[in-house]
Amino acid sequence: MADRFIGMTPGVMEPWPAELADIAFPPHEYKRRLDVLRKAMAEARIDMVYLTTPDCVAWLHGYVASWYKSNGPMRYPQLYGTAVHVDHDHFIHFDNPTELPVLGKTSVSKDNRFFPARDAAPTLAFVMGELKAMGWLGGTVGMEYWSYLPNRAVQTMIEGAFLAESCRVVDCSALSRRVRRVKSSYEIAHIEKAVELADIGHETVMRVARPGVTELELYGEVMRDIMAAGGEAPALVHSFTSSPVIDGRPLGCGHAMMGRKKMQPGDFLKIDLCGVYHRYHGNVQRGYILGEPPKAMVERHKKAAGAFEVFGREVKAGMTVAQVNAIMKRYYEGVGLLSEPGWALGYEIGLSLQPDWVGDFYFNMRDDRWLDRVFEENMVTNFESMFNTWLVDTCVYGKTGTRILSKTPFMVRGVG
Repeated sequence: MADRFIGMTPGVMEPWPAELADIAFPPHEYKRRLDVLRKAMAEARIDMVYLTTPDCVAWLHGYVASWYKSNGPMRYPQLYGTAVHVDHDHFIHFDNPTELPVLGKTSVSKDNRFFPARDAAPTLAFVMGELKAMGWLGGTVGMEYWSYLPNRAVQTMIEGAFLAESCRVVDCSALSRRVRRVKSSYEIAHIEKAVELADIGHETVMRVARPGVTELELYGEVMRDIMAAGGEAPALVHSFTSSPVIDGRPLGCGHAMMGRKKMQPGDFLKIDLCGVYHRYHGNVQRGYILGEPPKAMVERHKKAAGAFEVFGREVKAGMTVAQVNAIMKRYYEGVGLLSEPGWALGYEIGLSLQPDWVGDFYFNMRDDRWLDRVFEENMVTNFESMFNTWLVDTCVYGKTGTRILSKTPFMVRGVG
């Protein structure tokens, strides 16, 4: 391989020894996923998919990289992807030869084929030639139009190459997301571990946050403790923000990044973080205050926090979004928050890579559409009860109720 890819790699690239591999799941779990995907393809009458979303590629065979070349040089387009054919029980992964060791370290993929060049024309010709030789072209091909990777320009190149081979190209984004929605017991165990890591981060906030410490310093201490316990970098930049309190509520800060601002006495801290384990995320957000929390803030947090008890007890797998919304509206109306500014919502969470941990299934208590969608057993979402209250937790849906995973108290707590 060294002679074949001179100029394409920084040196000799070779597979990592099996004993150094860090594979997230046993082989039979990945085999199950391939079977689920191929069954969905058959039902959708799609002959082949070319998967490019990092989350989906990692779900299928474990591949995780630090750089996906999503916004790289125009002369070096990202053409990687995993091809799956409905009639074959194996898949082909195409990538740059620099990723050979990464595939050996993180992936169960056995058929990896490496680009001979960085330019689009020879690389696309190589990919199409390999697929044509396998007899995988000429039918209906699914591409993930809703994936940020590749970008529009590169996706157009890939689609054009398939069309030139007499393929019919369709969007398979809904399919590739749908097959990942219900989590296996292996996945749920990783999410539970991720939430434990997030709880460690919140313990660090209680210990470290005090006047004079910057948001960035606090973030560094939190991530040090999470990573010392086995955690990983999150798919989103965590939001660690401090803001003054006005009339018993924190000044809104949106999705701000942490900065050099030094925390002041009386500041409210919004700590929104995910623990991450084998790229599986567990989302836990809480609010803190430097000093004693105002009585009005405590009362509002009690009302917002009560929603999690109701959600856990009354929301069950098999319910529709309409049914869940009715339950939550009843609760919030009863405590006087329904007409207040704020939201009660959630989104799918699980395996994620940069730049986002927000999954596809989304629900909002105030929705008047998409109400017939069903919460399935072993789905995982977060739930956000936010009415000038910064309360988010991770939920696993079951037949008899919903498990709220974090052990971090919901009440706003004084620190520093």
